[in-house]
Parts: sequence; C-alpha cells; structure tokens
Amino acid sequence: MKIARSPSHAAAEEIEQRVLDLLRTKHRLMFPEIANAFPEYTWHRLLSALNRLRERRQVELLAHRWDYEVLLHNDHVPK
Repeated sequence: MKIARSPSHAAAEEIEQRVLDLLRTKHRLMFPEIANAFPEYTWHRLLSALNRLRERRQVELLAHRWDYEVLLHNDHVPK
C-alpha cells in the first residue's frame, strides 16, 4: 500500500533534491548563491529545506558573520 503524500510534502522534497543536486556540482556554496539559483523559492522555504537536510546530516551549515555557508557531506557526493 502506497501512502499518499501531501502537495506541500512533495514540494519540500523537490526543493531539497534540487539543492542537493546543485551542491553535488559545487560541494560548498554561500546561501545567497543558492537563493539566486532558485529565485522561485522564498528564503524561508530554502532555509527550511536546508535545516531538514542538516537534521538528516546531508549538509552542514556554517554560520558566518552575515551569511551561511552550506557544505555537502562527503557521503552524499557521487563517486
């Protein structure tokens, strides 16, 4: 039996996957670079997605004085 996902859950997964795909090409980005790559998403939605990815240990968020750096964890980089 397949469990139906809500549209908001599917949209959240899509954002997460797109961010991971971008990070797989660069491995580390500053938050504004991610925001510029996905102008269709609000900063709030992007930060929420990054926080979920951080909680699952797929990315690391490093706080800088005025920004965040996003790092893809090595075990999520294709070999």
